[in-house]
Amino acid sequence: MDDALAFRVLRLAKPAFGVQKPLKFQLDEDMISDLIRRSGHNTAASEFHEPFADRTELQSALDACGVGGLMVLTKNFGEAYLGESFVGYISLGNKASYRATEVIVKVELQTSRQKVVLYDNTTSPLPFLGPGSRHDFIVQHDIKELGIHNLICSTVYTAADGERRYTPETFKFTSANPLYVKTKTRQVGGDTFMEACIENFSKNPMVLEYVRFDAAPPLSAVSIDIRDVLMTDFTSDVPLGSYIDQLQVLDVGCGSNYLFRLTRRGGGAAADSAGTALGKLEIKWRGSLGEVGRLQTQQILGPPALTKEVEIKITSISEQIHLERPFQTVVKLQSHVDRQLGPLTLTTASVAGAESTPTQQAAALPDRGMLQPSASPSLRVTADGGDVQLPGDVASSSIVACGVTAHTIETLPPRGVTHLTLSFLPLALGVQQLRGLLLQGVDDSRVYDRLQPVDILVAA
Repeated sequence: MDDALAFRVLRLAKPAFGVQKPLKFQLDEDMISDLIRRSGHNTAASEFHEPFADRTELQSALDACGVGGLMVLTKNFGEAYLGESFVGYISLGNKASYRATEVIVKVELQTSRQKVVLYDNTTSPLPFLGPGSRHDFIVQHDIKELGIHNLICSTVYTAADGERRYTPETFKFTSANPLYVKTKTRQVGGDTFMEACIENFSKNPMVLEYVRFDAAPPLSAVSIDIRDVLMTDFTSDVPLGSYIDQLQVLDVGCGSNYLFRLTRRGGGAAADSAGTALGKLEIKWRGSLGEVGRLQTQQILGPPALTKEVEIKITSISEQIHLERPFQTVVKLQSHVDRQLGPLTLTTASVAGAESTPTQQAAALPDRGMLQPSASPSLRVTADGGDVQLPGDVASSSIVACGVTAHTIETLPPRGVTHLTLSFLPLALGVQQLRGLLLQGVDDSRVYDRLQPVDILVAA
């Protein structure tokens, strides 16, 4: 005996706009020549207004776009995308000539990771299902996995001969990823900047409702997006066109970029170690008829911060710097370790650890290219009423150190800070780079840090 009950599964999807080829045209403009129009025979246009003329004549400009007032139902299952909701209409019909009794219906959705029960009437089965009758119901599930989904529909009923029968049926569909998200992180000082590029991989345009970054504690995220500044509060009465212009429409195959600034509450680098979890990116969009989709990425890991045991920073510098006039800078030495360091030496000499000569104390060559040595005659300049004799290898440099070129720090407390005041002499006009400060250990000559180049403006 064949099975009496059978399943039919339909997907409930919103219809699409019925777009037809615009076959209409404006008879007055397209069919009458300019010669007749200029001759004044306007009555010729009225000859076209005969019965059934509206089948081809444009009544409004909207008719030319091909979008009418009809909606078209989908002819196939369509595309199932991650982050959207699957809504199915399931019909269980009795195709036999007898009545099935004690009908139990169960619907499950199985993926590669889990099996979810969408419908189960085991506790309250149908008393009977007569010949030709059916039992219809709707199931819904949020698609959270990629790949094959098996919709398993099964029923247990009592046949006419009193035998309990089990009838399973399986329907398959595949879910795809509608979006492709690429992220890039970069460390800038104590802040971490995260850039996200979102591309539409689906077959239909979508409107991005929001793109939000949920930072992991103790981080906080701020969106740096010009669209947030230009967005208008539409609670007031504004033209509809202004609202439409500001919608974030993502066409098929197109992308959009977003930038977020991450900071750590209480200070410090946002990504202080390798593999630091920065947070998750949440995206919500809508289809052409308001279908809602929502995706959340996995934890985005930040780049490891370049941790230094001791860091050199310039905290202040003279506001006005003039040519051949010494200027002062305040340098901060910041310890990032929980132990005491020292003794340390901060030098501006080209060769770290070399002994300073009296001439080098007047002017020294900074480290690594700030003052590249070259064979040139010595130069005598006047600084604050006194003459300073510069050797030939320093005379061609743009900025040189004045006074003591090696400063010794006996001890640097754990997480401690030490400030030093240094003097420099500019020898060239324009924008110059101040660099070359080198921090080393006295005992082991270990290099702890080098000063990053700082641009300064030298005036006459």
